[in-house]
Amino acid sequence: MIVYCCPDLIFGTKIRSTADSLGVPARPARDAQALNNRLTRVDDGKVNEPVTGVLIDLELGEVGLSLLEQIKKFDAAIPVVAFGSHVATEVLASARERGADFVLSRGTFSTQLPSILERFGGKTV
Repeated sequence: MIVYCCPDLIFGTKIRSTADSLGVPARPARDAQALNNRLTRVDDGKVNEPVTGVLIDLELGEVGLSLLEQIKKFDAAIPVVAFGSHVATEVLASARERGADFVLSRGTFSTQLPSILERFGGKTV
């Protein structure tokens, strides 16, 4: 299951609808507690599969970077795709330093979203 941390509701909806169209399970995590619930598979009556990838919108700033660290502390093998504005070079560099497996500009992320979801989504048939 893909977990996405995205403060922008329109962009979050794009991630969710693309995942749905591909048959890739996806759930949002808007804060550290929600992310922990997804990682530890707390039963809340919704899709609760193992996390196979996390997408972090670096628009979250320091919160997004701390979520990245939380994921890597939980399980360094979970791939993290961090994305943000191409002009936010400091935040993009910080995501690399803190362990993001892939750091992309928002435009590149948007273009590659279907392939990212298929690659890391743990799609079940």
